[in-house]
Amino acid sequence: MRKLDFGTKLIEVRKAKGLTQEEVAERCKITARTIQRIESGKVKPRAFTIKLISETLGFDFFMSSNTGYDVNTENQKSKLKNRTVLWYMKDLFNLKTNAMKKISILSASLLTVVFIFVSIFRTNAQSENNQSHKSLIIQLNEDKSIKRIEAAFTHNLTLDSLIQIKKELQVRGITVHYKKIEFDVHNLLLSLDCQVICNDGFSGSFGTGMLSAQNRNRRTGFYRDYSPNSDSPFGTGGLDNK
Repeated sequence: MRKLDFGTKLIEVRKAKGLTQEEVAERCKITARTIQRIESGKVKPRAFTIKLISETLGFDFFMSSNTGYDVNTENQKSKLKNRTVLWYMKDLFNLKTNAMKKISILSASLLTVVFIFVSIFRTNAQSENNQSHKSLIIQLNEDKSIKRIEAAFTHNLTLDSLIQIKKELQVRGITVHYKKIEFDVHNLLLSLDCQVICNDGFSGSFGTGMLSAQNRNRRTGFYRDYSPNSDSPFGTGGLDNK
């Protein structure tokens, strides 16, 4: 049996329910002019409008009239809108359907998560191993002149860190000579003997002793205090209490 056009079918259903165009429009929260134009065939309503009228009148126009829309497609869209993130997560782990595709998605997701964690771990490791900025503390006065320089050598430092510290001190008039350097199997500082020469006459030597993961926070090095009234302008050795 040939289906009636939506406008014609709407007239039939509306009259069967004893409703006027204005009453349908009011219930659907649309204008009576819209209902008039739909019934006269002057406009093709959107699927949303047809769905709204169907729900209001309690009649499935998609199934019973020629709306120009695929009922299966519209129902599928409606179902997709009602699906939540939790539904998609459950469906993803349901390997009874599209198993290979879902396994590929899960594998790719797992690899992505692993890559992110590895990247974070490497970043943290590099941050711990490259402590040149934390090992070298430079305090400034209000006029931007240097107030105090403190260089601490710990187990976290690498060869690159030591070179960077040396360069930064050189720019500020302090020369360091690494007399003896040892690194462990992870290329972290194991021991260091160092000589320090300041361009204003202060100098000294120190050794870190054997460093390890157990005493990685032990700070050994030197400081130069440029404060005019400093009782101790220069010192070497342990810096934890200086």
